[in-house]
Parts: sequence; structure tokens; C-alpha cells
Amino acid sequence: MIRLLTDPDREVAFALLNRDPALNLYMLGNMETLGFSQDFCQFWGDWDERDNGPRLRAILNRYMNGWTVYGLADADWPGLARIVDDYPEPAARLQDNPGGVANFTSFLKRYRLVQAHVEELMRLDAADFHPRPSPSGATVRRATLDDLPALVALYADAGDMSRSPAGVERPLRDTRVMVAEEAGEVVSAALTNAETATLAMIGGVFTPPRARGRGLSQAVCSALCADLLDEGKQPVLYWKHPAAGAIYHKLGFHPLGQWRSVWLEPVE
Repeated sequence: MIRLLTDPDREVAFALLNRDPALNLYMLGNMETLGFSQDFCQFWGDWDERDNGPRLRAILNRYMNGWTVYGLADADWPGLARIVDDYPEPAARLQDNPGGVANFTSFLKRYRLVQAHVEELMRLDAADFHPRPSPSGATVRRATLDDLPALVALYADAGDMSRSPAGVERPLRDTRVMVAEEAGEVVSAALTNAETATLAMIGGVFTPPRARGRGLSQAVCSALCADLLDEGKQPVLYWKHPAAGAIYHKLGFHPLGQWRSVWLEPVE
């Protein structure tokens, strides 16, 4: 049986997602921060009816036009896919790390895969952290809302790291952003896309080409990791550019597995 989850399902939902908390960080963060009553963020649960009571075996999450799913091997994967297929607002993106099966896209009927990114997922343990100093002449600090215009300009032309103004404002308000500043100009930034009580997903690590080669990305990422570890939160991230991977290895990150993101479009 598949139904929308509500607040009384919180404990059992967290228990299932915490089987693999790094892969499920976005869903865990959405549950902690937004709960079960937002119209732009919904959770469905797939329950296996048994004599000794129902067992939650999968969770499907919609956040605006993006979807995430995680479950056990015996989950009703075709039924979960029908939720996505039949939802009135089109799906655009899927975090396709379902746990119990190789991928979720094969169950979708209404959509086809347009693009897929398979990246390395990593975590940082406090004992393995190797902090990096700020380059000479640069000040690294936590950003505030006063930095919003500068950060909007930084991320406006950041390639695959580009963000809308709303996408820049959200982590400033809800999570955290670290910046490197030189002569009053923001020249590098790193942020967290989602946080739970124990984990944080790092993203948006960007330095424009004109400022690269001086360790700025390394410095802001190091400061962000230190800030998180001081609060007892383990940093996790995923990457695809070799230069980024080199930075994370130097800081002490270790591989966890793969992170698969796919972009969808309706089948005509």
C-alpha cells in the first residue's frame, strides 16, 4: 500500500532513511526542516501489510519538480513510479540512488532520461580532517544576507555551479555559506545544500577562472568543514571535476559510493 506520509510516520521514516543517511541526506533534511504538511514537499510511503503490522519499505519525496526515492529490494517500485508518472506537475530531475534496485528510471513510463551524472560520493570524518589555511591577502568568513548581491553575481556565470538568486538566498537563510574575500570582493564560495542534526551536504564550491590557482576553493571548503565539524555535523559531498576531487582528498574526504542524478523529460 502506498500513501502520503504524515507526522505520526516520522519515527519509522527516519529509521528507514538512516539505513543509508548520506544517500538520503536531502530527504532527511526535508523531513527535519519542512515536515509533512508543505504543498511543495511531499512524502509517500510504501507499506508492506503483514500480520504483525505494516512495514515501511520505501519512501518517495517530491520537492517542487525534483524527486528522490529510497527503499528495500521488495518495495513496490512500479507503484512508486506511477506516483511520479501521474503527478500533475511535470518532473524535471531525479536523485536516482534508490538503494534496493539498481535504478528507478526504468520503472517510469511517462518520462525518459535526458541526461545523467554519476559522481563520487564522499564523507569527511573529524579524525581525518586536514584544515587548509587561507591564501595570503584573502579573508575567509561565514556569509550573511548582506553578501547576497555579491553571491548572486558570483554564481550567475558559474557554469554547472550556476544558481538563481533564490537558489543563492536559500542557503544564506536556511543553512550556511562560506566566502573568501579579497580587497572587499567575494572571490570564492562554498555552501551547504542541506543539513540534518548530524550530516551536511556541501555544494556550490566555486571560484571564477580569474581567481583560480591560489587555493581559494580549498580555503572556503576547509572553513566550511571546520564549521560543520565543530557543530558535530559530518560533511558529505559529491563531485565530478578532477580538480574538485583533488581538493576533497587533501581535506581528508573518503569515498562512500556513487551519486546518480538524472534529468527527465516527458515522453511525447
